[in-house]
Amino acid sequence: MKNIMSKTNKSFSGKGFWAWGIGAVSAGVLIGIGILFWYTPNAYQPVLSQEEEQKSIYLTHKLGPQFYNEVQKCEPFELVITQSGINEIISQEFQTQDFGDVSFSNPQVIFLDQSILLMGTLTYEGVSSVISITAFPKMRQDSNVNLNIQSVRMGMIPVKTLVTKLAQKVFDANRDSFEGDPKAEETVQAIILNQPFDPTFLFPAVQDDYWVRVSEFSVNPGLLTLTLHPKED
Repeated sequence: MKNIMSKTNKSFSGKGFWAWGIGAVSAGVLIGIGILFWYTPNAYQPVLSQEEEQKSIYLTHKLGPQFYNEVQKCEPFELVITQSGINEIISQEFQTQDFGDVSFSNPQVIFLDQSILLMGTLTYEGVSSVISITAFPKMRQDSNVNLNIQSVRMGMIPVKTLVTKLAQKVFDANRDSFEGDPKAEETVQAIILNQPFDPTFLFPAVQDDYWVRVSEFSVNPGLLTLTLHPKED
């Protein structure tokens, strides 16, 4: 009897040990995934606007006047956009975008060597994480542009396929918002699918609207340089 009880106790002890071990490992994995998912990159330091009604000085006193002065000449011109300037514009002009269960807020753009990093806070069904999208934009021989998105991460976890499906779902559910602007709809769809698109854009002005086409560009640390060609409607 003593030997039987001893074996039984050892058996239960062994099962309990393995159950505890598996539980501990599972908990560790979940904690690890959580740490990776909620990781905030050091580079993510979005400019937060203190005044909702305030306009960007960079936009109203530098970039805007430079663009409108040049575009009226109807000749190709160069426009240099600084990283600090574009983030100042974003902080003043961008509002949290809500798409049902998904929202995107506090974006930040970083210009690197030949690449662009877009970061922001993505919230899905109440759970938030910093999303980082790395693109290496290229001008193709057919004069179209491909953003060439290489990676999409939530925290430190690669989620390119998941985010592409989620973005397509949101896009399909909000196609009505592009009514009357098929060019914008076409461009957004191409970006979601990581496909080339025609880099011709409409810039509204007080008196006239201007179409311009990006013919060349370069991305350097802190700077985006565009060569723009004014186009007729």
